[in-house]
Amino acid sequence: MKLQIITFFTAMLLIALHRPAFAQDSLTVTNSFSLKQAQDYAIKNNANSRNSAIDMEIAKKKIWETTAIGLPHISAQVNYQHLFTVPELSLGGSTYLATNLPAGTPITSDDINNQSVYMGYKPGAPIKLGVANNTTLDLTVSQLIFSGEYIVGLQATKVFYTMTDQSRQKTEIDLKESIANSYAMALVFEQTRLVLNQSLENTTKTLSDMQEMYKQGLVENTDVDQIELVSLTLKNAVSSMSRQIDATYDLLKFQLGMPFTDKIALTDNLESIANTVNLETLIAAQFNINNNLDYQILQTSEEISKLNLKREKSTYLPNLAAVYRHNEMMNEPAFNFNPKDVVQIAMNVPIISSGERNSRVQQRKLELQKVTNTKDNVANGLQLQYLNTRNELTTAYEKYLNDKRNIELTKRILDKSLIKFKEGLASSRDVTEFLNQYLTAQSNMYTSMLTLISAKYKLDKLNNNF
Repeated sequence: MKLQIITFFTAMLLIALHRPAFAQDSLTVTNSFSLKQAQDYAIKNNANSRNSAIDMEIAKKKIWETTAIGLPHISAQVNYQHLFTVPELSLGGSTYLATNLPAGTPITSDDINNQSVYMGYKPGAPIKLGVANNTTLDLTVSQLIFSGEYIVGLQATKVFYTMTDQSRQKTEIDLKESIANSYAMALVFEQTRLVLNQSLENTTKTLSDMQEMYKQGLVENTDVDQIELVSLTLKNAVSSMSRQIDATYDLLKFQLGMPFTDKIALTDNLESIANTVNLETLIAAQFNINNNLDYQILQTSEEISKLNLKREKSTYLPNLAAVYRHNEMMNEPAFNFNPKDVVQIAMNVPIISSGERNSRVQQRKLELQKVTNTKDNVANGLQLQYLNTRNELTTAYEKYLNDKRNIELTKRILDKSLIKFKEGLASSRDVTEFLNQYLTAQSNMYTSMLTLISAKYKLDKLNNNF
């Protein structure tokens, strides 16, 4: 109960810090909720719940992202190139006979000897090995044929989705428990204020009667002052309880994910919620740890650790991929030695890593062992928590029945003391004492009722029964 009170006032402080200053000027809307309706509303509107739904969508996208790694990939690249100097290739020239003799003169061997006739050389035109400006289009199609890491990755995405879904369920069940506790707390405070108002009404009437009796000299001034002091104390208690009720409703709005300017009306009553506690059925039920969400999440974590180990082992296997590439030039040079179409199959075979891969495998094995140890430890802890919660529920139920009986007794004693006081057979101190006794019994009963309801919800949460 102390922990609940600390949590409650911490939440109140957070709400006070985030509450908008213009709330009083906004249009108010009244929403009526049963406990079930409040929980359903929170699942749709609470920020954490909405984020968990978004996480589910992210997990779906992640599955497709991983799957797409093993599907065909097509990419295109366009390149523009300008050459300031185009390289050239010269293949030589041609020779010819030249002479400085008059045209038509017969040529003799003497003419050749005295170089009147000689061999001439004409260089050939160079061949350009490129073009100054060109645009190239490259089209590449790649396909992963085999990869051990890819196969394990596909398996891991399914487990990742399972864990995301389990986290979503845990968020929802935590939210339902929080809503249920806040809902019950608001009802307890409402009921407490009702009792205080009834007590204040009775005390005010008694004070009025006492003042008349004092005027007639039938009672002393101290008796009137004592009753007036009780009346003032009750008024302060009613005001304080009203502020606590407002704070509790603000907490409930915060958990529901609704504007603080809206109003809430709770349609369930405290007795009906408390009557849902069937002690015999709850105690007789066997605890199945496999139904517990915390344990399920740890089981999934263990599965992920196994897949991490499997992935590291898969790095010992070769990878095989195929690539097709097509190249197209807008300006084809005279000589182009680059083929337009190329098909390539590449295999990457790991041979020696100097123990690096083996070290990673050993690390994954140790991590798996840690997760398994944690899972086993949590299993024992959950079993212990179930036994303690079941005992707490039994104790709270017995105390609740006793406190209900105490209210009947203290109310009867208080009523009789008021009659005796008016008849002069009891003092104002007696009335004050019996009133405090009655109010204490009321407080104890509501506290035990809240403890009973909270213990029931804790048991439901352990059994994933929300």
